[in-house]
Amino acid sequence: MLARHIKEILRDKALVLSRSDGRTILREKDVMELEVADIPSDITIINMQRIGSLSALKDGEWKQVCDFLLLFEDRGKDYAIFIELKKTLDENNKQKGKEQLRRSLPFLEYLRSVCKIQHDAKSSKLELMILYSIIGKQASQRFDKQHVKPGGRLPTENHKGISVGMFVRERIHFRELWRQ
Repeated sequence: MLARHIKEILRDKALVLSRSDGRTILREKDVMELEVADIPSDITIINMQRIGSLSALKDGEWKQVCDFLLLFEDRGKDYAIFIELKKTLDENNKQKGKEQLRRSLPFLEYLRSVCKIQHDAKSSKLELMILYSIIGKQASQRFDKQHVKPGGRLPTENHKGISVGMFVRERIHFRELWRQ
């Protein structure tokens, strides 16, 4: 329900449309493109860079956000998957990405509050499960440090109260993001 309600309040330019064949391309210019396969038809995908930030906030790390937010419902539960795209998953990029993911939550809470007011608190009754993922094109800039098996999943990492799934992929199935 939250996915549908948020779609009603956002401008089209903030939304990423999935194709009729169930695939979607998530693109961050000069970083990478990620093809997500088997996307549900009722999913809402938000390009977080097009959301903007609160103009009254001073510049700083509190204005960092991730690249994409996927919202969907399954069996009476709302799900949110925050995604950060990186060229490489070296330690510096991973740290920055984890912090961007963590600092994106207030934007979801703001949108959720707007929906709650708009729909007379109906959307707040559902449980919200939040997942975090960093997806990189390669594990390291050095070729000799790449994983032997391409498209691997790295161990999940914890960061200041959130658990972040790590992937080295340019194509991923939606269920892998959801079931991380």
